[in-house]
Amino acid sequence: MANYPSREEIERRAYEIYEERGCEGGRELEDWLAAERELSQRSSAPQRKGAGVAGRQREVYAGSHSGN
Repeated sequence: MANYPSREEIERRAYEIYEERGCEGGRELEDWLAAERELSQRSSAPQRKGAGVAGRQREVYAGSHSGN
């Protein structure tokens, strides 16, 4: 049985979709459903080497600024 994405994963991806659209409001439900669908498909697909790298880039980028 495939793992269903958590609420936090869906929320994070929905926000990324929102940002990719240029932060245009009014499509929250559409973004949420797209994120849910995308993540559900990923979790049911066979895992490939290197999968998930894009999600980690955001964490690396956020932590790479020391404020200097």
